[in-house]
Amino acid sequence: MRRLSVISIGSMFALAVGCSDDPAPSDASTADVATLDTGSDLGAADAGTPDVPAAPDVPAAPDVVDASAPVDVSDGGGPACTLTRALVTTSDYVTGGYGLGPIGPTPALTVTGAMSPDQDHVPVTSGCIVYDLLRGEDVIAVLDPAMLPTIARRIPLRMMGTPGVDAGAPTPYSANPYDVLTLSPTRAIVAQYALPRLGVINPSLDGAAGVVGTIDLAPLRSPADTDGSLEASNIVRVGASIFVTLQNLNSYVPVTNGTLAVINADTLSLVDADPATTGVQALALSGRNPVSMVTTPAGTSIVVAEAGVVAFSAPQTLDGRIERVDPTTLRVSGMSVSETALGGDLRGVVMLDENRGWAVVSRVAVADASVADNRVVEFNLSTGTVGATVVTAGDIAGLARDPAGNVWVLDRTTGSAGVRVYRPDGTALTTMTLGTGSQPPYGVAFVP
Repeated sequence: MRRLSVISIGSMFALAVGCSDDPAPSDASTADVATLDTGSDLGAADAGTPDVPAAPDVPAAPDVVDASAPVDVSDGGGPACTLTRALVTTSDYVTGGYGLGPIGPTPALTVTGAMSPDQDHVPVTSGCIVYDLLRGEDVIAVLDPAMLPTIARRIPLRMMGTPGVDAGAPTPYSANPYDVLTLSPTRAIVAQYALPRLGVINPSLDGAAGVVGTIDLAPLRSPADTDGSLEASNIVRVGASIFVTLQNLNSYVPVTNGTLAVINADTLSLVDADPATTGVQALALSGRNPVSMVTTPAGTSIVVAEAGVVAFSAPQTLDGRIERVDPTTLRVSGMSVSETALGGDLRGVVMLDENRGWAVVSRVAVADASVADNRVVEFNLSTGTVGATVVTAGDIAGLARDPAGNVWVLDRTTGSAGVRVYRPDGTALTTMTLGTGSQPPYGVAFVP
């Protein structure tokens, strides 16, 4: 299952989406969610901490659940759960809050009144565990599903001198958690955007004891990438393999094509995606700067959106694409959809079926660089074509497909901010924007 993660475009944008809706029982990822990258390419140095994969866990027996209800089948070895609500995080870049409400039959949101410890916070549901990624604090907050958004445990990724965590000054975004994937009730993988390695945590423990190891990504670094981080952002799981997007940026600029780290879910060791080449190789993408990665609903394919060079003013360089990756052959396959056809820089995608999806794109006005719009656009990977525009707004933070197949769109446009929900055919389920109070929506996850 996957949280909408923040769309990592290597830019200054700030958004996050995280939800739990993966279809295949073997997939414990937070997979159909798009998120926006806050652009913290900090280049933290590797402190040389040991890689200590946690021992394999014994899966708990699954509970019996109502087969007619939306279920988090990517249960990470624990009991399955029914996903009935949406948890929306909000932020005005100064303070953060939450909204909570039912997914259906009529979507709704109520502002909880609770304040987040961090204004840059991204919700993720994975393996029926609800997380809030406190990025500026470098903390994984494990939430109490019975009392959302109450924090049950806090796992700090930035602890000076703690094994498995970086030593050094406690500066914000030293680790910058971008995504989390639950493998079992006592083991999860964290994408650390500012570090050259993944974190391994035990979500059942509180405090520094919750950090139990790391996975070194340094063997996958391109010689052109010299800033100390590979910018790991999104995580999905397909069967026995874990896939992690690596943006390969220096100062927000891609220095080489994007890649996917492939990891054995049992041993937590890197998998060589190209045995014919010397060394351990990542899976090579066709484009640069992967900003979003999801699995298709049936779990047969991985779909990656690559933004290329992101323009902050006109003229825009539309050099990105959406493409499909075969998780078995570890190769890009089939047709792709270009940013030129989509009409803007990619910010995130969701897949509605094995071929059809929606993408968030950002367009900068040629005549006035201070004017831009964001759009949700249909596309089809089987034909490589673009369809209708579903919605246009000043600032769309991200979008996510809920367990019923409907799509939640996070609109941060000043004066009309809120959440809009659409059926897969583009019909609006919400007659008006679901309000999020004084702060616009920042991320969303679907929770028990």
